[in-house]
Amino acid sequence: MDKILIENYEVVALHGVNPEEKVNPQRFLISCEIESDFSSCAKNDDINQTSSYSAVCKLIKSFVGENSFDLIETIAVGLSRKILLAFPMIKSIKVTVKKPDAPMKGSFDYVGVSTEKSWHKVYLALGSNLGDKEGYLDLAVECINADDNFRNARESSRIETAPYGGVADEMFVNSVVEVETLYSPYELLDAIHAIEEKGERVRRERWGNRTLDVDILFYDDIIIGDERLAIPHPDLTNRDFVLLPMRELNENHVHPLYKKRIKELV
Repeated sequence: MDKILIENYEVVALHGVNPEEKVNPQRFLISCEIESDFSSCAKNDDINQTSSYSAVCKLIKSFVGENSFDLIETIAVGLSRKILLAFPMIKSIKVTVKKPDAPMKGSFDYVGVSTEKSWHKVYLALGSNLGDKEGYLDLAVECINADDNFRNARESSRIETAPYGGVADEMFVNSVVEVETLYSPYELLDAIHAIEEKGERVRRERWGNRTLDVDILFYDDIIIGDERLAIPHPDLTNRDFVLLPMRELNENHVHPLYKKRIKELV
């Protein structure tokens, strides 16, 4: 993969835990390793088909120079998110923040932190079997589209399905949403729970009737299994109301555990 490199771009700013660091400006050195694709811009020699390193540096100077944080970790994470949001052609970025004049004893070149952030492809299952079912699914999609941490959302066709699990007794409306996100898996879990709360979700019993259900089906090709989160969704291979909408969006998506495409699982 092609990369844009910015090495030790200097910004003078006020960051640090100590009171004097809030009033005495210090040097901060910012480096970025930006994953990009040069095929179009190189072929056409067109700056509009790439991410301008000059524009990235202007954003770095603005964000680092005009804010004041206690932690350089906050700078690194916040800056990486800002750059990813501002430059849609950037898929991933590594940001390193160095503090060469840190107020501590000893001989050193600098102290610093690094973080890597990227857009992740996720699939979310939506379902409702109470009240205005279509309206609740509309709400979920609207919440996704309104959140800057999501982009390029696509919803499958909606289908009506019988309840699953032997508890719910009303017909469901279901769909699947494909979307890119900056959220980590656990941040994504918190985000979809917040969407469910906006949809008046009440958790009384497993597989019971609900106004809005949002589940994580896939997050890239990662595998997670703990008390809080299981990815891929552990029961999706048994659910036509998930597999059929998923097939509509991406029939060739490969299940990372079963090593089969969605169309094969269907």
